[in-house]
Amino acid sequence: MKTLIVYFSFTGNNKALADTIAMDLGADVLQITEPKKRGMFKIMLDMFFNRFPRINELSIPWGQYDHILLMAPIWNYLIAHPMKTFIRKNKTYLKNYSFITLCGGRETQNEKIAKQLKKLATYEPQAIIEFEILKLPTYEEQKSSMYKVTQDDLKAFKQQEAYQKLLETYAIKEEILQ
Repeated sequence: MKTLIVYFSFTGNNKALADTIAMDLGADVLQITEPKKRGMFKIMLDMFFNRFPRINELSIPWGQYDHILLMAPIWNYLIAHPMKTFIRKNKTYLKNYSFITLCGGRETQNEKIAKQLKKLATYEPQAIIEFEILKLPTYEEQKSSMYKVTQDDLKAFKQQEAYQKLLETYAIKEEILQ
């Protein structure tokens, strides 16, 4: 089964997770980027007014992939808006997809993510996986509000049942490669 990971990462955390999962699955990876880098003020406006920011186009040979893994941060229960733009533009191709996020984790967040995905993509995702950051940010990280995922965090995620199930379901099987 051939998998494509499409991710958006504002701070680099979801990029680290996307790269890790891509290596373990043997998946291809594409990054959602924006024509102009935005700051927190514009991100807050997007959240408040439910705006869909412009993103750079990705050339995707959709027919080559059996499954699409979408990865993006969650901001105050909302999927990062550049990912929402991507889903909205490509919803006809997202019939077999899952959503993964590296987040702080909040009660009822998973249900809210599911509703947003269903509304944007029309189809429900195969899975929604939230990898919660396991340790509390340091004082310096709290001041900058930018937690950086560590190798220890990634190792801990790999031990979780959801990660193991993801590998079992979507990893390229060795017999197919031979």
